[in-house]
Amino acid sequence: MRLRKLLVLEKKTLEILHAQSFPVVEVSCLNNPDYAEMHSSNRAIVTAFSEKFTVEGNHTINFKAERDSCDREDWFPVFKLNVEEKTVWPVVFITTSKHILMGIPLVKTSAASRGFANVPEIPAAVQLLDTVGIFLKELNAEITGEEPLFDIGDVLNFIAPYGILINTSVSNFRNALLGTAALEDSSKAYIQSNAKPNPAITITIKETVKGVIYNRKRLSDSFDYTGTVSILSSLPVKTDISVTLLTTLNLVHVVPRCDKFLDTSKNNELQLFLTPGYDNTELFRYTFEQVDPPIMADYSVTRDHLGLAFSIELQFFPEKKITFECIEVVFPFPNRGPINSLKFDPPNSDVVMNKKKNQIIWRRTKLPNTDKLSLTASVKFDRKQVQLDGHPQLRDVNAYADITFKSPSSLSKMRLDKNSVTVFPGTKFKLNHEVISSGQSIRVWNTHGEVFDQ
Repeated sequence: MRLRKLLVLEKKTLEILHAQSFPVVEVSCLNNPDYAEMHSSNRAIVTAFSEKFTVEGNHTINFKAERDSCDREDWFPVFKLNVEEKTVWPVVFITTSKHILMGIPLVKTSAASRGFANVPEIPAAVQLLDTVGIFLKELNAEITGEEPLFDIGDVLNFIAPYGILINTSVSNFRNALLGTAALEDSSKAYIQSNAKPNPAITITIKETVKGVIYNRKRLSDSFDYTGTVSILSSLPVKTDISVTLLTTLNLVHVVPRCDKFLDTSKNNELQLFLTPGYDNTELFRYTFEQVDPPIMADYSVTRDHLGLAFSIELQFFPEKKITFECIEVVFPFPNRGPINSLKFDPPNSDVVMNKKKNQIIWRRTKLPNTDKLSLTASVKFDRKQVQLDGHPQLRDVNAYADITFKSPSSLSKMRLDKNSVTVFPGTKFKLNHEVISSGQSIRVWNTHGEVFDQ
């Protein structure tokens, strides 16, 4: 899920405190037949919003019965706006004690053909807005004080720099924005102590992929790819460093954070110039798109006597030359009672059960040299102890599995040109290069059950 636009309003006055658009999201969907250009001004959107809703004396937002009848397409917290004679849907909003947070997610496929309940971008947008609301509440003093340490824009760029929810930790945000001064002080003390660190430069490429595999013709699988490049240097603080990275993909969106950045990705090069300190410095963030994901899966759950029979097949793509260090698949089975019987054919020692006995976990660290990996099992439950411990629709054969992985291979094929790393003033140094790729919750739905959003 990606946001096209995000607005933060003052709750009492509907004043726009911050407005952020994501042009890269617009570019990524120009070829979509359902695409409608988002050219409406922020004020026009807020005006349409205020005409549709009313702020009552208790400062909560309610429907007007005479205006918002039950046959409308709206369903809280999602609604449709008529802005400057054009329709904007879906628009998602939530309220906090001081703010109204409004987001317009990108719906890549026709919402009309999928139905409201099968638009996964909507709950993902709500989750992103909830995260923003939590940050604004926790950081209220730092944002609204007499001498604010940072503004709402800093918060949004940390949480969703590309319109995609990436960071959810308030403490990590404080460390990222407030930890620099402390690190600078510690580096000065480090120098004053006459310590002589071993001259070294470490450049790290981290990439992640999140996605959903539906295995259905009416729903398109979706994957979001993001990456960061960072540098850690033990050279003297005033040393200038030049780095060149090579990539075979056109990066969709790049957010530079270094002193000078030359984006020549169309020529398969990215050139960076910086003067780092002793702390780990993020050079830039980026997103990219791929035709095929690094891993696919087919998940099947069917009824079997008093329990369920399930099987999963993971498919790899040798031509992508991606090496997997480990893969973990979690099979949640809530709302069915604790698991009291678990059988595999053939027996498998890589499978464990959690303490609550409502999840099965399959871990593989030694992967065979093959393009497929499968697991088949049957499971039975103690129906006398059934408790609601998950989404109420996760019953019977309605199930999913979450796949995570770790890999030393770059998903975007980005690599460091080691011969390009130069420093000024010139000095000898050791160059370290690390690539960390991970799959974070690639969700695959049972082909024999229903698909719904959580």
